[in-house]
Amino acid sequence: MPTQRTRHMITESDELSACLDKAAKLWPEFADERAELLRQVIAVGRQVIETRTQNTLNNRLEALKRLSENFSGTWPADFDEQRKSEWPD
Repeated sequence: MPTQRTRHMITESDELSACLDKAAKLWPEFADERAELLRQVIAVGRQVIETRTQNTLNNRLEALKRLSENFSGTWPADFDEQRKSEWPD
């Protein structure tokens, strides 16, 4: 079927074959459709990637928050104005 989308060829390795065999038990309605099982596995993988990506972002934001709390008060409240006043206009 013609498409503008990128196509991928995947050879069913032993590992992928075993994965699809297990997937067939989760989705028995697709047991005889290896390509559909692969799409289901990819969909689950996408969810895992999205969750991990969000968790990584949350962890980084939390680390930044902790750092900012640890260094609050390092400079005086008017530090920016003091710094700017040192430079000629």
